[in-house]
Amino acid sequence: MTQLAEAIIKIQDYLNNQQKRGQKSYYNNSSYSGQSPRMQPLTEEGLAKRLGVSEETVRKERINLPPPLFVAWCKNKDRAGLGWEFNQNTGFYQPAN
Repeated sequence: MTQLAEAIIKIQDYLNNQQKRGQKSYYNNSSYSGQSPRMQPLTEEGLAKRLGVSEETVRKERINLPPPLFVAWCKNKDRAGLGWEFNQNTGFYQPAN
């Protein structure tokens, strides 16, 4: 039992020293930082692939639907439930806020 307690203490000391040295630990990984990676803007082709529809369908829905309804339509089609909006300045589709 004493050997087990000593081993646990050594492991705890090692882990504490790793974090003090600024080395990455399992919990310092970006996936544990509480922030999800930001989605990159997509071309019409990229958004169509993501939504599982044709480019023509994306274009038609964007033109025919008011922006809030287009975002909702995208949310319904997107596998992660993200809404997408068209940025007129860049010509790309970006995740809606």
